[in-house]
Amino acid sequence: MTTSFHGGFVMGRTGHHLTGLAAGLLVAAAGWHAFGASSLAAVPFGWSGGSAPDWLEIAHAEFSGSRQKWIRVSVIPHRTITHWWPLWLALALLVTVWPVHVPAIHLFASKTLEIGGVLRMALAGFTAGGVMHLLMDVPNPTGIPILTPLARSRWSLHWWKSGNALEPLAGMAMAAVAGAVLWMVAGPQGW
Repeated sequence: MTTSFHGGFVMGRTGHHLTGLAAGLLVAAAGWHAFGASSLAAVPFGWSGGSAPDWLEIAHAEFSGSRQKWIRVSVIPHRTITHWWPLWLALALLVTVWPVHVPAIHLFASKTLEIGGVLRMALAGFTAGGVMHLLMDVPNPTGIPILTPLARSRWSLHWWKSGNALEPLAGMAMAAVAGAVLWMVAGPQGW
């Protein structure tokens, strides 16, 4: 279990990955009619984006002689710039209005790979996973920064201290529901 510098528990990596997976599945469902199977690129990138606000801090563990325990040390302080919602919102907006056209790759005589759609869906999935990470951190007492990334005041709903055994179950439930949504949108004939 990870502890933050502010003393509260933060959502575990497994919970963030599973809720990121759910976000990626929902993005794939949203993009299915426009991008077809290329929208499935959102799924693994959503999983990765679900933990991105934490790993983008470039953290590692160091043993503290004065505390006689291992502590988390990172290049970017925990829950600051990587957990600031305007940056993730700007990335989501960029993905939405992205005017870049990437030419298709012709694999065989009748098969073409639309790289632009794959890239857009991968970035959308990653972004959705990051946004889901922030949403899952809001109910914790530590919360997320609102006005500035380095502000001591945070927005928190104070609903629970996470890091418990129910998080993976909740994440699996969210992923299952999102997978069902994708299945309904794509349909068995869409695969």
